Amino acid sequence: MAVDYKDYYKILGVSKDATQKEIQRAFRRLARQYHPDVNPDNKEAESKFKEINEANEVLSDPEKRKKYNEMSDYYQRYGVWPGAGQPAGAGTAGRGAGGFAGGNYQYQTMNEEDLEDLFGGASPFSDFFETYFHSAGPGGGRRRSYARGGPRPSARSMAGQDIEADVEVSLREAYQGSQRVLELAEQNGGTRRLEVKIPPGVDDGARIRVSGQGTEGNPRGNLYLRVHVLPDPQFTRDGTTLRTTVHAPLTTVMLGGEIPVPLPDGRRLMLRIPAGTDDGRALRLRGQGMPQTGHPETRGDLYAEIHVSLPTHLTEDQRSRFEDFAKSLDAAG
Repeated sequence: MAVDYKDYYKILGVSKDATQKEIQRAFRRLARQYHPDVNPDNKEAESKFKEINEANEVLSDPEKRKKYNEMSDYYQRYGVWPGAGQPAGAGTAGRGAGGFAGGNYQYQTMNEEDLEDLFGGASPFSDFFETYFHSAGPGGGRRRSYARGGPRPSARSMAGQDIEADVEVSLREAYQGSQRVLELAEQNGGTRRLEVKIPPGVDDGARIRVSGQGTEGNPRGNLYLRVHVLPDPQFTRDGTTLRTTVHAPLTTVMLGGEIPVPLPDGRRLMLRIPAGTDDGRALRLRGQGMPQTGHPETRGDLYAEIHVSLPTHLTEDQRSRFEDFAKSLDAAG
């Protein structure tokens, strides 16, 4: 029996050469729009939600997407799908849903059990998907249904799904490393707390993998943290190089001396100022910059840009001495 053509790219509103990020972005936007929690008792939204879930199941899986593209090319050339009407199931069942508890929902492809909980016992996937992309098993690619309360496939029999979240850290935390306690949502509706380490030297945009902390399955998925290092009012960063601005008294700049330079972890180091240092000159503190990720014993450098602090309130005696000094410079010149 022939099955209807499904244009998954059109369903998600993306081009055939869309990147995985573009596909996920489109899916999450549509999932938010048509989710049954947002559209209760809306059959049209329910149908659309199932459709975009199915499209994402195929296009977000590299193997399924490759097979779909090859079939699409065949269809465009010959007007029929290869082996149309015959069971040719391949691939795996839908992935498990998962995400973080709280207001920032992670919309991901839902498996049959999750969709059954929302919409009832019939398979949520189309005949087209069941024929070409579902696990074949006994009876080929026929649609499967499960009665409510009856036996269901165990989540542990399927591979768990990776989940992602954003984490913000200060420059000080990135400088010395830190920890975060996260609350993760479980598929059974409960939550679990997880303590994760932020390694020293982590850079803005870094992706940290926490093995085995994704959704439940066999094997369990992984957790990926996208790190955002917040701007710091005192330091700027370029890789492992740090830069800061410090002020030195006029006498220290002219005659030489030492001034304290702060570090992101709250410590202070004394920096030697050569006599006659120009305003705006950057002096290097070797090995006091950011650590290299994975090699915290190896650090970049910290550059302190020196600016002169001029005295603003002079006594009469001080003003007189400055005038004498200025006259001596004129005479020398």
